[in-house]
Amino acid sequence: MLHDCVCNGFDGHPAGMARMQDDMADKNDSRIRVWDLPVRLFHWGLVILIATSYFSGQAGGDWMKLHFWSGYGILTLLLFRIAWGFVGSTTARFSHFVKGPAAWFIYLRNLLTSRRTYDVGHNPVGGIMVLLLIFAVLAQAI
Repeated sequence: MLHDCVCNGFDGHPAGMARMQDDMADKNDSRIRVWDLPVRLFHWGLVILIATSYFSGQAGGDWMKLHFWSGYGILTLLLFRIAWGFVGSTTARFSHFVKGPAAWFIYLRNLLTSRRTYDVGHNPVGGIMVLLLIFAVLAQAI
């Protein structure tokens, strides 16, 4: 599996962990579902459309019509993801994984000092990278 969408045996105890377990995992299941179906479809749809845009752009000629439409598909996916980041499931919301600079520096300090940190979904540095990626691809699509 290329993209593990479940956390098994999560050892940390961040705030809201119990609520997330109730919301996203079965009572008899020790796994926590991290990314819901709309986020998974977004991820794989974006991969496919970016590859399509790249190769159709490289081919040029008659392929530019496909390139044009894949760009519109990318734009649609990004607008959906931005909206889903405000109204989606717990771990899909930006408020769950986009943290301020203090959290970035704490995470990086812990990483450099070999302290184990646990995050369901993206860690604080990964969260800002998600935003940078969304806006970088959005700039290309526009």
